[in-house]
This record gives sequence, structure tokens and C-alpha cells, in this order.
Amino acid sequence: MASAAPDQNTIDSLLTSRSAPDMSIAEEIRPLIDQMLGDGYSILDPSLRIWTPENAEEIRARVEDNPIGTRDNQWEKLDQQLAGASRDAVLLAAEMVFLRGHGLRTARPESRRANVERVLSYLEEPFEITEPMASWLARPASTAGFNPGPWYNHRLWIHLPWLCHFVRHWASLTEVQRDSARRDPWELQRVMLASGRDRSDIRNALQFFVRPDVFEPISAATMKQAIRAGLGALIGGSTESGPAALDRDLFSIRAALAKEVTEPFHFWSEGVHERWEPKSGSVGTDELNEPRRRHYWIYSPGARASEWGEFSQTGIMGIGWDSLGDLSDYTDRESIRAALDVDGTGASNNNAVLAVWQFQNEMTEGDIVYAKRGRRELVGRGEVISEATYDPDRGSFRNVRSVRWTHNGSWQHPGDAATKTLTDVTAYRDYVARLEALFTDEDADEVPLAESSVELPPYDRDSFLSDVYVDEAQYERLHSVLTRKKNIILAGPPGVGKTFTAKRLAYAMMGVKDPDRVQTIQFHQSYSYEDFMMGYRPTEAGGFTLTEGPFYQFCEQARDDSERPYCFIIDEINRGNISKIFGELLMLIEADKRGHQLRLLYKNETFSVPANVHIIGTMNTADRSLAVLDYALRRRFGFIEMRAGFESEGFIRWMAKTENPKLGHLVDTVLALNAVIAGDPGLGAGFVIGHSYLSGTAEDARNDSWLFSVVEDEVIPLLQEYWFDEADKVEEWADKLRACLA
Repeated sequence: MASAAPDQNTIDSLLTSRSAPDMSIAEEIRPLIDQMLGDGYSILDPSLRIWTPENAEEIRARVEDNPIGTRDNQWEKLDQQLAGASRDAVLLAAEMVFLRGHGLRTARPESRRANVERVLSYLEEPFEITEPMASWLARPASTAGFNPGPWYNHRLWIHLPWLCHFVRHWASLTEVQRDSARRDPWELQRVMLASGRDRSDIRNALQFFVRPDVFEPISAATMKQAIRAGLGALIGGSTESGPAALDRDLFSIRAALAKEVTEPFHFWSEGVHERWEPKSGSVGTDELNEPRRRHYWIYSPGARASEWGEFSQTGIMGIGWDSLGDLSDYTDRESIRAALDVDGTGASNNNAVLAVWQFQNEMTEGDIVYAKRGRRELVGRGEVISEATYDPDRGSFRNVRSVRWTHNGSWQHPGDAATKTLTDVTAYRDYVARLEALFTDEDADEVPLAESSVELPPYDRDSFLSDVYVDEAQYERLHSVLTRKKNIILAGPPGVGKTFTAKRLAYAMMGVKDPDRVQTIQFHQSYSYEDFMMGYRPTEAGGFTLTEGPFYQFCEQARDDSERPYCFIIDEINRGNISKIFGELLMLIEADKRGHQLRLLYKNETFSVPANVHIIGTMNTADRSLAVLDYALRRRFGFIEMRAGFESEGFIRWMAKTENPKLGHLVDTVLALNAVIAGDPGLGAGFVIGHSYLSGTAEDARNDSWLFSVVEDEVIPLLQEYWFDEADKVEEWADKLRACLA
């Protein structure tokens, strides 16, 4: 049973729990919303009635029926699609473009205004944006709204037609039906869902603008699902599947949280975010709970693609094993395994269990699917655009997802495809690149090939200082040096969180936690230019092929998205032979040489490092095996020394939460030990013990056995390496550390 719709008294009682800035950006555009759902007059030109089904149909036909192809970006396409459009249609398109951009938290006001002005430039006579829209467009970035991620930004060609379908459907309702939808938020949502194929991101944005007292400022359905999954226990678990149940559950979760959280909050507020997306608790690890990257799947639409005709025409994909019924009823893989083994034979059915589970629970909107026939042929490529649903009226393949099939035809598969019905191939980057290369020259709708579809959590200076145990001055220096030099190296002893800090610094540069704009590699003694940039690699057939390396591919990705920062992290940068690895790039990575071009060693083309690529290296100062860092590289990087953060405000706050006096005694002893290490002529400050050794979760730090393991299995062996010829000194400090836990 779905949760009951809340009455107006309940809705009103929760108003004080909502973030005032988020409410404000919805309330300020109330005049536009009222016209969209009312008389239909323009905000830009109040003398004209533009929110009409006729104008909406003109825009829809120009955009949806004329996709143009893949060679131009979405704004260049719109230039062509709206060329010659009527004045009313252009004004309506401009207000729609404003609406879809209004809720973007990190969008700059000049960018949002430029998009609206670009549409208005299609008019025969110049048009000036006046109040109130001029003020709406002037809102500073990062003050309110949602962080949709890059996929939302590239969906103009989907958002405009969806808004047009909604306007036409709204006009077809009776006045009684429209009045009911204006009063009842759940009826409003039902109308939106009934207006055509659901586009959850733009629908979620519009829901929020119309009823910010009920719907959350979150555009991505996947993010809403993650919040419900993490906090569902507050309401006794999820109710039903589908967007209506999802939003009702989130409303109920807010009501439950409001009884505990006295201040206004959104789901990224401190104290709330951690409850549905817990932090790793260990600053020295890579367990960052990052947003999910886009996944890529090889899929068989029935035996020998028997269902491909129907699936490609109706825009769906389905999974077999109909005897299981609704797959959302199964809470784990073992329950699926048991249901498949009706005779109790004990068969594992591993492939079937995995395919069914992944189809229902791991695949998500924005993922890419390659449909195959047998092992040697691909018949299509598409993008998943809905969550899994169960359709009992279908004769077979009742568990389905909506898919925008971007390609339909026949392509030779590179090699042999997996025989399983559904296979996640995301981890095989070269394989995915070969698959994508089959379709990039095809004439199809615009398909960004490397974007994430999930909503990205915001990440700023305060987030960084909450996660990384440094002070404000250190953060400002890190940010300033990376901005100015484009390249930075974080140098320090083991356990000070260099790699963790590198990723968090990357996110702070971006303003969001976007793993698709961060790539991490690690240098080692055998690493070469061919591994890093490009070189010839052996093939299965016995020959060689020119293969692009990670830095080349990353730069090309960043070049196509030049307005946003990208960060390339090189762990253990001083373990490699720098001159051998970087080659001609040593000049190109300099801040003032970005955009300069040189001919590549292995390819007859010129190459430059884009200005939006930032390189963050890490260097362990305690590794005796490392050579002195190449001077040519040293002068191209800013160097920041990372110190143990035991005395930082963040670590002290975390330590207080553990309420374990033994941890305090241990930290005091480590501080004393570090003073001895720093003063040792054979060691020095580059060998001190970092805070990451003791930065587990608060629950870990309350556990004496966890602390004992850290001391015995990590810290003491490190001392034995440092003072390998001073056994008495090692034993002295080992006894002091053990005494803290007695």
C-alpha cells in the first residue's frame, strides 16, 4: 500500500523544516508558474498569451521531430530548430529555457542569462530582458537549488519537448481537473505523469517549483531513491515502487526527521546527509561513497534477439524469468535463487540470479545498454531512462525498463560478446571505448557518451574542511596554488591523507562530487610514456595497435567540456621516471603553456593540454626507495607539505565524538613520538605518523581491539622499519603505545 497523501495541515506544519533559500527560489517565480497553470500570459511580454497548446506544439515539432544529428551541440541544434519560429513560440521557448535552468545551484547567473538571451536572439527585433526575470536571472551561484549533474545540462532536447507535452496535456483538462491539480500536489504529479513519457529530472524540477512545500529540490530519481534507501527505516521501509510512492515516502521521511532536527534542513544538511550516505570515517582511505558512475551493459533482448523488434519500437528492455513475478518483491539474491530452484535441487543458477538482480537493483537511469544477437553481432545501443517496473498485462518479459534506443541496425561485435543475458562491462574501459566507437559516427540523437546521470552532491570549502583535517589557511593555500599553477603535489609522511585530500580538493574545485571528472592513476618504476599517453600494444592476433593512454583520453574528455574543471590525480608521482613518462608534456602542462600545441611522438597530430585540466600529484616523503624528484617537473608544480592533523579542529571534534579516553591517551603518545621522529637526524618531519592511522569510524575508535590492531599491526611495524638498527628504541615506544590501551 502506498503511504497516504498528507493533508494541508501536515504540509503546513513542515514548512519550518524546509530550507529558506530553496523555498525562496521557487516562490519568487510564482508569477511564471501561475501563468503556466493559469491564463498563460508571458512574463517577458505580458501582452502576449504564450503558454498555449499551439505554441507548445510548434516548439515540440521543431525540436522533437527534427533531432538533426550528433555533430552540433544542443544549443547549436536549437539555433537551427527554432530558426523562423513564430514570435510567441520563441518567447515560450525562452521562458522554458529559463525554467529548466532556474533551479541549478551551481549555474552562474551570466550563463543562465546567456541561454535565455540566445533563444531571444531568434526574434527579428532585439529584445531586452526586464523585471522580474532580470532579477531572477541575477541570483548568485551556489545559493540555493539542486545539483543535477552534467546529464541534466545536456538534456535540453528532452526537456523542451516534455514541457511542451505537459502544456498540451494541461490545456486538454477541464477547469475542474486543473483546479484540483493546483490544490492537490499528488493530483498535480498524476497529471504530469499522464502527459506523456516521463522525464523524471525535468518533472522533479517542475514539481518543486509548483509545490516547494511538498516536493524536494532534487531532480534525479536515483538520488531520491538513495535517500529513501538510507532513511526508509524512519517510516517502516519503502512503500511501493514508482515516482508517486517515492515522493510520498520522502515527504514522510521529512516529517519523521523534523521531529528530531530542530533547524531547517535539506537532505545534504550536516547531521542529515550522514544518515543516508555515511562517510567512510577513515581519512586515509578511498572509501568516499562517491556518486555512482554511469554503467555500460551488454544485453540480449530474448534468445537470438527475438524480442528486439518489439523492444526497439516501443522503447523498452525486458528480462525473462517471468515465473519470479515482480522482481521488486525480492530483497536479496538468495531469495531469487530459492525461487528459481523450485525443485530444491540446490542448483546455483548464478548467471540467472545475477542478471535478474542487476536488472532490478543495479542498473539505473542514464546507463548505456548494447543489445546483442548471439556473440558476434550488436543490433542496438540505448540509454536507460526509467527504473524497473512490473507489467502484469504483458504476455512475457513482464519486468521492464524504458530505454531510449539511440541506434538500431547491425554492427559486428569486436571479438566475442559474453553469453549471459545481462553483463556489466563498465570496468573494461578499452572494451567500452571500442563499443562506443562503433556508434559515434552514426546519425542519431545527441548522445553524450561519458556523462553521469545521477544528481551530484554539492561540495564546497566547508565540505572540504569537514572531511579533511587541515585548517582554513591550508585549504585556501591548496585551492589558490592549484588554481594558479594548474598543477600541485601534496607531499608528506604516511597516513596524512594525501590521496584522500587530493580527491576532496578536486571536488572542491568543481563544487560537486563528480567522479566522472576525476581520474586517478599510480606511477611506479616501470611506468612509461606508452602507459601514460599513448603507445603500441600487442593484440590477440599477434600484431600491435596504437592505444591511447589515460592522460590522452582524459584531456580529450575535458576538451569537450571546457567550461568545467577536470582533475587528474597521480598517486606516488615520484615513483616514476618523470622525463620518460611525460615526454613532450613537460612543457604542455605548464599553466602558461595550456592550449599550446606540439606534435605527438606516436601520432601524426598536434596535442595540447586543456586549460581546465588540473593535475594533483601525491608524494610519500618517507619512502627511502624514491629518487629525488625531477627538477623539470618540480618547477612546474606547486608543492604543499601535508602534516599530521591530530591537532586540527576537525580531528579534535571527531575524537570528542568517540568518547574514548584511551584514544586521547594514544593520540598524546603519538604526538610525543612524532616529536622524537621529527628530531631524529636520520628521519625528520617527513617520517612522522599521520592521523589517518587512527581515523576510523567513531565506532571503531570506541573499540579497544581496533585500536590495539592499529598499534600492533601498523604503527609498531613502521617504527621497526624506521629504527631497524635501534631495537631498544622501538621497544621503548612500543611499550608506551601499548600502555595507552591497558
